[in-house]
Amino acid sequence: MYRFRDLFDIDDGLDASGEYFLDSVLALYLGDWADEVYRAGRLKAIAPGETFHAEGNLRLHVVLSGVLQSEDAWQGPGCHFNGDGRTYTARGDAALIWILERDGAAWQAPEQSRLRSALVSAIEDATCAERAAQLPSTLPDASMLCDSGHLEIIRLVDALRGVTQEETAEAIFQHVRAMPYRFGGWQEPASETLRQGWGMCTSKANLQVALMRAAGLDAGFVEVTIPMSVLGVLIPKAWLPLMRPDARHFFAAVKLGDRWHAADSSYNDASLEIYLAAMPSLHEQLKDLRPAILAEGKPYNLAAAVAGTDPFDIIVEADLSDDMAKPTRFAAHHFEALNTRLDLVQGARHRGAMSRVG
Repeated sequence: MYRFRDLFDIDDGLDASGEYFLDSVLALYLGDWADEVYRAGRLKAIAPGETFHAEGNLRLHVVLSGVLQSEDAWQGPGCHFNGDGRTYTARGDAALIWILERDGAAWQAPEQSRLRSALVSAIEDATCAERAAQLPSTLPDASMLCDSGHLEIIRLVDALRGVTQEETAEAIFQHVRAMPYRFGGWQEPASETLRQGWGMCTSKANLQVALMRAAGLDAGFVEVTIPMSVLGVLIPKAWLPLMRPDARHFFAAVKLGDRWHAADSSYNDASLEIYLAAMPSLHEQLKDLRPAILAEGKPYNLAAAVAGTDPFDIIVEADLSDDMAKPTRFAAHHFEALNTRLDLVQGARHRGAMSRVG
């Protein structure tokens, strides 16, 4: 079974709660220090419906499993917070949290100085990442999100344009596919996805369609359903009980010749490796899609390859404005916690994330 901690080269001395900690945002940025910091804290279980008062701004909390709900916010698995004076209630199932008393004698001991330094840097990096992932406070007009006329979209198309439509479609497909796949808000213009350099399936598809339309190609959107048993290998396992059984997955399609071709640019090679590590059978199912190529008569349809269906059997829609207008139930810190496995294999997005301090 694929395990997140295998990528850290950490020993197997951690318990199940330690594994949950390694899936957290702080652990991502702590890197090789994660297991030592984990051992410096303590665990607290909160029964369903029980309340928990987060006291003391020097007390650090990480939710390992379950959901803590306050009047105006909630914390899910992998999220961290200081004592903020809020009263939280364990929503649904029991919650388990990790607590570090940063003003305690054990943590302040001289021999812990490098651990303290590592933790300070990790918190700074995590804060930077969360700020970069902030969602818009007001949702934009969804009908304007596929902004194919944006100057930066046009500039990139000029750089990617090939001699034939097929070459142009392939160049755009490869450019968007190479961008990291990350969960996040989908209410953003294609030009914003291009600027930030990463996206989830919906936003990457929106960017790809905008680029293809700017290039004069006939492009649209496809929706399929992916079981959470498949998509779930990309996210920390403590999140799985909070997810729906199936997820909606969107990708782009382009007309080459007189036929619509699936062109799913969602997963780059690094994120695809998580699937392959978790489900070795996919090596055989995806053998015809590796390396990734889009050409006339050769669609790129990962969902069809996994399901064993006809890759040309798709329904193409002109836009996703109804879907992209829907608000998300997640805030930036939830998405950062959902992305730890993906960020680990695709490269941390901010400084100092994966190496020891000093």
